[in-house]
Amino acid sequence: MKEWEAGSWERELEGRSAPRVLFVHTPLCGTCALAKRMLGIVETMRPELEIASANLNVMPGLAERFRIESVPCLLVRGEDGAWTKTYRFGSVVELSERLAAVRKAAPVDGESGLADGAGEHSADGSGESR
Repeated sequence: MKEWEAGSWERELEGRSAPRVLFVHTPLCGTCALAKRMLGIVETMRPELEIASANLNVMPGLAERFRIESVPCLLVRGEDGAWTKTYRFGSVVELSERLAAVRKAAPVDGESGLADGAGEHSADGSGESR
């Protein structure tokens, strides 16, 4: 898992090798530490999957851009360039299934914001936001 530097998150997000998966955390969050360990296991299972990591304490602009409500948060970029947010890290199996369709790099089309309806939580109580 590659940790982003505070001053480079915008460049990382919009670069040619922009990640499809971004784990947003804070260093003193115990749940974040557990979620990071779970994602590490998923990375071991799927070495082709690139997961970037961002410390929200030093990147407040990231929270504003994606309207992040709490941490840990997993942002996943779809094939259409739209991002979805997940706040629930139930199990390694759930995370692995959630990330099963993610390919190595997203197509960069200049669109890296959330799709229309961002911030609306799903009605199924899954902890996901679209």
